[in-house]
Amino acid sequence: MGFEDEVSDLGFDIISASALLAVVAIFLFIFLLRTKLKLGFTKTVLGAMIVGVGIGLLFSGHVEWIRPIGTIYISVLTAIVAPLIIVSILSSITSLGSLAKLRGIGTRSVFWLLVTTALSIVLALAFGLLFDLGRGGEVAAEGFNTEIYENTIVPITKVITDLFPSNIVNDIGQGHIIPMILFTVLIAVSYVLVAAKHREKVEPFKNLVEALRLIVFKAVEFIIELTPYAVVGLVAVSIGTKFTSGLLWSLGLMLLVSFVVFALDIWVIGGVLVRVFADLNPLRFFRKIIPAQIVAFSTQASAGTLPVTTRVLQEEVGVGSEVANFTAPLGTTIGMPGCAGIWPILTAIYGINALGISYGPVDYVILAAVCLLVSLGTAGVPGTATITTTTVLAAVGLPLEILVITIPIAAIADTGRTATNVSAAMIASAIVARQVNDLHEEVFNRPEARGASLSPALDTTGTLREEALRPNAAQTQSVGEGASLLEREDDHASKDQAAVFQSRHSLGDVCSSGIGIAEL
Repeated sequence: MGFEDEVSDLGFDIISASALLAVVAIFLFIFLLRTKLKLGFTKTVLGAMIVGVGIGLLFSGHVEWIRPIGTIYISVLTAIVAPLIIVSILSSITSLGSLAKLRGIGTRSVFWLLVTTALSIVLALAFGLLFDLGRGGEVAAEGFNTEIYENTIVPITKVITDLFPSNIVNDIGQGHIIPMILFTVLIAVSYVLVAAKHREKVEPFKNLVEALRLIVFKAVEFIIELTPYAVVGLVAVSIGTKFTSGLLWSLGLMLLVSFVVFALDIWVIGGVLVRVFADLNPLRFFRKIIPAQIVAFSTQASAGTLPVTTRVLQEEVGVGSEVANFTAPLGTTIGMPGCAGIWPILTAIYGINALGISYGPVDYVILAAVCLLVSLGTAGVPGTATITTTTVLAAVGLPLEILVITIPIAAIADTGRTATNVSAAMIASAIVARQVNDLHEEVFNRPEARGASLSPALDTTGTLREEALRPNAAQTQSVGEGASLLEREDDHASKDQAAVFQSRHSLGDVCSSGIGIAEL
């Protein structure tokens, strides 16, 4: 027995330990790149993805010691989601000024989020049936353990009732986003109604909301700065565990088709929507939202990507804060075409063909309708596609064995699913902003800066600040991305500019110290 075998018998894996040490060394290198060389956030995340792939391939099958890194990061992201959504919606609605604006933004947001999901469902049906996914896979239903998934089955009636709050504290603790949003909207609308008659009495509430917003966003800033480090661990674990399993050729085809559908849904269907309904150049639009797509692809958490999403929408696309801070958070729970549209449809078609289940046109129509209904109550966290897919399969009477069959590729597909979800929310935000005249083309058409975070461009009403488009002393200096926008306003801008900045209703502005959006 060799030394390595003796050590393994003691429960110590030398290769796993080496993988962890390699990751720690990479962390130190990333820290130097960010602090000393001032490498931008986007480039750092891209580099982290590439390094993560290398670590996963090099230490394939021995990455369990790395797994806690990504797990901890996702847990922290999830923990900040509830406070982030609550203060974002409260801040957005209390600053709307009228119920008419709320009705306009709210109804349009829900409509376009569901439209993006409906289109993705049709696209997934077309490609799934075209490639006859699962046919010839020779997969038998017997032998698969579905017991662990039984508890995740959610009846359609429960999906509907769970949309409404019952115990708000419990809803927040359990991560029930829709009830949380509805309750928050109720409080915010109540404020608007009372403020219309007794503004001086409820003004302290609005001041409290703004104070909480600044504090929560600062916390988000710290968390987002950790993203490149987490990406190394997340990607390494995904590559190092999933590629060691022998994938059936049919599963490989399904994975390939799913990414083709993700791409077509984002850039073709999304491009048409952006061109026709938002009246924006699709190429420029998608170039500007790449940072949010990369973070979504890496973290596999739509809700966790929210700070980056809203910041890009406001400072790159030109979406006003009222729309960005309402539609984007809503897009983490309603719609979600990747997790609640494309993946459940492809999984169902794969299982139907692989298991030889008889399915007709009417059955597929019902399947599509159920997917759209389930998309009303999804959650923008890793793994939500498993729950939504289980719910859809159970609702239409398909065996849960279908879900188990696709588990080997689910984690890999989750990268594309999340990027699709985030892209759809940003597209819907741009369309809504255009329809309610809250889209600032001066920001959208502004030349993209390199090497520095963008200066704030919107004031408290969401209107374009002219001084943000004019170079000033602060903008001409070499400013490291580690300095926050607030600090830059204090150090280099006039007191008037700083006052305007502090009153802005922008979800992503305070987390800009970790994110150089326009660096690609």
